Amino acid sequence: MLGLVLGARGWIVFTAPEPTLLQYTGRAAVVEGTVADDPDVRATAVRVSVGISTINNKSESGKILAVLPRDTALQYGDQISVRGLLEEPQSFETNTGRTFDYQNYLQARGISAVIQRATLRETQSGGASVLRTLFALKHTFERALERVMQEPMASLMEGLLLGEKSGLPKALTEAFIIVGLIHIVVLSGYNIGVVSEWTLRFFALFMPRRFALVGVGVAIVLFALMAGGGMATVRACLMGLIAILARYLNRPAAALRALLVAVVAMLLYNPLVLFDVGFVLSVLATFGLITLAPWVEQKLTRLPAGGIRSIAATTIAVQVYVLPALLYYTGVLSFVSVPINILVLPLVPLAMLLGFVAGMLALLHPFLALLPALLADTLLRMMMWVATTSAALPISSAVVPAFPAWVAWLVYLPLTAWAIWLHSRTAAQSPTSLDS
Repeated sequence: MLGLVLGARGWIVFTAPEPTLLQYTGRAAVVEGTVADDPDVRATAVRVSVGISTINNKSESGKILAVLPRDTALQYGDQISVRGLLEEPQSFETNTGRTFDYQNYLQARGISAVIQRATLRETQSGGASVLRTLFALKHTFERALERVMQEPMASLMEGLLLGEKSGLPKALTEAFIIVGLIHIVVLSGYNIGVVSEWTLRFFALFMPRRFALVGVGVAIVLFALMAGGGMATVRACLMGLIAILARYLNRPAAALRALLVAVVAMLLYNPLVLFDVGFVLSVLATFGLITLAPWVEQKLTRLPAGGIRSIAATTIAVQVYVLPALLYYTGVLSFVSVPINILVLPLVPLAMLLGFVAGMLALLHPFLALLPALLADTLLRMMMWVATTSAALPISSAVVPAFPAWVAWLVYLPLTAWAIWLHSRTAAQSPTSLDS
């Protein structure tokens, strides 16, 4: 039975009973089941979520994570049998002194145990399904993109378009973290919200705002399908839709209610999602964008009205509101995040558009994709240069010592009250109009 308890580190969390599969941990086991998600290909291995049917020929349920050699070719829905030492996930310390709760992170995804060095014994192709087809289309697009773009630009483009960051070099990933750009390659409501804003501005050049909003909604749905349609994708797209509706329907109060309903529904569906850092940061970023961005935009009178001012306001609002949580989770305090985001974010939608066109044309013939691929390559190199150069500055960032969760809670109480007060005051001064 699920219950609400006060966690040892200060968070109020839901706990579940000890999974029955843990009786098998600490010894070798043969697990038979179904590939339950799109296999996660990393630099040296493939991480596969397996929906269990049997363990050692005994019927069981639940999921395990099997880590297989990188060249293992599996798809969603395949029937497989793996063998290895079944282990209980263990928390570990990050290089900034934070403890990563790996067990609850996996539990949020329904995974109760891990086989770190699994051996694939048997495999059988799975039957047709919607998700299997979507994942297959995604990988076909990725292979087409990789034929016309070099690394690491191809991996960066896959991160922008699909939220796939596993192929990025470690040094580039660390540079993106230091300068506060990692969100552009992470599937989050913030990322989708920012990209949607620029897409809306593009549509608004040649159609009324009402139709432009519909166009953005269609684009977000297409993005969700292209990314595979998993729960993380749906969650991020939902957050992005809420954020963009708040900005352009001029109904932030309705957007806040929609955000509350969405969060409650997700928690009721899976209480352990609280341990998903992506979920927490997406919710905080969306809240900050809805409540603080309009007020910040009113204050940035020295910036030219339009795209630059809007991007600056969005970046500052979100950075301010997620900062306590970001420091709690990562400990990295970036001093260049705001200017770097203002400089780079306007390039992201154009790079994504060029990358998408290049990938689609490469499906027909690589020669057709050369021009958009070259232009996208140029934009990505610019982003990478800005990120790596800024990250190398001696004053680009600092590591904040680890602190308990209750400190973050104490910061969020007045911060949230201030954000809601500003939201109420700004909303009272703004007209409510769809076409304004």
